[in-house]
Amino acid sequence: MEYSFFKPATLVLGLCSLCAVSFGAPDNVSKTEHGVLIQLRGQEIELAPAGPNALRFSVGTNHSSRPASSSFLIATNGAAPTAWNFVESGDYVGVETAAGKLLMNPRDGVWTLQAHDGKTLIPPHAFGGVDQPAAENSREVQVQLGWDGKDRVEVYGCGSADSNLERASARGEVSNGKAVIPYYWAKSGYCVLGVTEDDNRPARWRAAVNNEYLTWTFPGSRADLYLMPAASLKDAAKAYSQLTGAAPVPPRWAFGYLQSRWGWTNHLSIEDALKHFRDLKIPVDAFVYDFEWYTPKPDYELPDSGKDAFEDFGWNTNLFPQRAAEIQSEKAMGVHFVGIRKPRLGDAGLLKMVRAKKWDLASNVPNKVPARDLNFMDPNLREWYIGESANLLKSGVSGWWNDEGEATYTTYFYWNLAERVAMDRYRPNARLWTLNRAFSPGTQRFGAAVWTGDIVSSWQTFAGTPANLLNWGLSGMPYSTCDIGGFFGSPSPELMSRWMEAGVFFPIMRTHSEVHYQPHFPWLYGNEALGAIRKAIDLRYQLIPYYYSLAYEAFESGLPVMRPLVMEFPRDPKVANMTDEWLMGDSLLAAPLLQEGGKRSVYLPEGDWYVFGTNTVSKGGRSIEVTAALGDNPAYVHAGTILPLGPVIQHTSELPGGPLELQIYVGKNATFTLVEDDGQTQNYLKGDTRRTVFKWDDNKGKLEWTRTGNYSGPDVFKEMRVVMFDSRGNLETNCSLTASGSVQLRPEMDSNAGSRPATTSARILQ
Repeated sequence: MEYSFFKPATLVLGLCSLCAVSFGAPDNVSKTEHGVLIQLRGQEIELAPAGPNALRFSVGTNHSSRPASSSFLIATNGAAPTAWNFVESGDYVGVETAAGKLLMNPRDGVWTLQAHDGKTLIPPHAFGGVDQPAAENSREVQVQLGWDGKDRVEVYGCGSADSNLERASARGEVSNGKAVIPYYWAKSGYCVLGVTEDDNRPARWRAAVNNEYLTWTFPGSRADLYLMPAASLKDAAKAYSQLTGAAPVPPRWAFGYLQSRWGWTNHLSIEDALKHFRDLKIPVDAFVYDFEWYTPKPDYELPDSGKDAFEDFGWNTNLFPQRAAEIQSEKAMGVHFVGIRKPRLGDAGLLKMVRAKKWDLASNVPNKVPARDLNFMDPNLREWYIGESANLLKSGVSGWWNDEGEATYTTYFYWNLAERVAMDRYRPNARLWTLNRAFSPGTQRFGAAVWTGDIVSSWQTFAGTPANLLNWGLSGMPYSTCDIGGFFGSPSPELMSRWMEAGVFFPIMRTHSEVHYQPHFPWLYGNEALGAIRKAIDLRYQLIPYYYSLAYEAFESGLPVMRPLVMEFPRDPKVANMTDEWLMGDSLLAAPLLQEGGKRSVYLPEGDWYVFGTNTVSKGGRSIEVTAALGDNPAYVHAGTILPLGPVIQHTSELPGGPLELQIYVGKNATFTLVEDDGQTQNYLKGDTRRTVFKWDDNKGKLEWTRTGNYSGPDVFKEMRVVMFDSRGNLETNCSLTASGSVQLRPEMDSNAGSRPATTSARILQ
């Protein structure tokens, strides 16, 4: 689509090589094939389009009017044509696209960002400058973004933080369970990603004390700010996803319960655990294996030179004596194999070869890094690593657990890139799923999820976990989790149960523990806890049709699956920093018990809220006190919601397993799109899906649905149980889930009846 913004005597259209601009622009203004170049005080400032929803503000010296190369971006400026116009407006010149206008006064360097309707998003402010000390590695570029000076600088989306969602400063970095992204969304209506010359030296920013500007600092001699007009956090999520890449739909099993352990002793221990799950009717979809799947002893004590015959790409036959046969046997029982990977080698011969080729990180990164780490930035190293992974993938590995890759900011990015290519080559059309201890921009587009690292088993740690997951969701990573129960320490039965209950409402539900502590198997905490944990996992599996459809929303719009309340209720000041309750999608509110004792306060935003699965309604805009016994997991549903639930199954391969339960929480009109596919291939990218759009007309009391798409595998729902929740009485009906249809659930109301009368197709539930 082309956009035209003709304004008499103010616009120059089209692209050309470096040339002077007419209409009275100063001599220091030129037009390039990318945008507008301004020469000012020995520096070059370029204003340019950067895709359909982004504009680029670049500062440097001698960059020859081209954007910096960054692997974080799926399309740097110029990769795809974007219609743009040259703008002259008073003392300002700049570029205009359908997204907005990026303008600068070429005489004094004051610049501003405007929305397409002319609203000022970044107040005019001088841009900053280039600091060029004698030492090359000490050079920095500073770019200042104006603020209004009235409101405090508080922005969203920077990644890992403390208990807050809002930030006033951030430094791009990764560490054990920590990922800070040089990105944010401002309430004035824009989001921004900072890109440096060297992706491994990310940018940082800090608000001025007087709140009149923010200063971005870029290591090196060039700065690139990708500015995206975005009126809301939802708009920001979409724009960021378009710039750095959409998160693909994970395999369906990844939404089930994942049992991780460090300390599997032999194959009998695996069989025993699987037998417990099946005998106790506890659903599970994957076993996640630590070191012992490929080596009997961890490599932590190896010298820098490695050890002869250390197995980096093989199997520990004590755990998997027949390898592929055992993996396939367990997969036939619904349990997928996920194995840990380290970013290094242990074999002395391989290390010698890698160092000779300078494929190791120590040969390429000037800072001190682990001696045996690989340099995944090197395409030759990646190609070798891909080849070494062939037999593992051919044996049936379903996913990778990438650990300890924080030596550089980009290790996880390029590591996941290698794993993506390996999967495409050796398991064509299969979806990649990885679990990583940190991430950098764009990592999500390979099929990556993240977890919060080696946390302590405590109520305090547990209570702080949702803040990390919510912050990551706002920074472009929709799939996250933690070591449920904690990595270090032994949780009490109450703590373990409550953590599992909260995990129902995490994007990924996975337990794990350090080798010296009791494995976090559900049956090891007593009968009361076992009952509560089983109930939680059962609910998780019922929610999979809902979560899986949200994964499509994340893929198509960039919206996170797990959302802070501020994303849906931005005008409510009480939720601006709220992290102890959150939303799955836009209307299922999770309020798990994060402190011991069985009591908590729950804040309900505006509107009517149903207690999940009941017709009990509470008015929003206030807090309520909740008492919940072990096994009770407080959750609420906004009036005007359609919520699809599946039956309780033992693993996702059993889907559909029975009828779809379509819950309707009345009070407003509602729409929901249920998406189904084969759950494992990339055929969905070719349109091989089934989408059923449900619409609830609250005035008519009528549900209608229509279906598009040709997918018709054995795992689709064929029958449906519709349940209408109403404070005056519930109704239900059973019907076939045909290509289109309707159900009349609420006829004309008798105001004196006290409950809804049944129709021929529905019956009253007590």
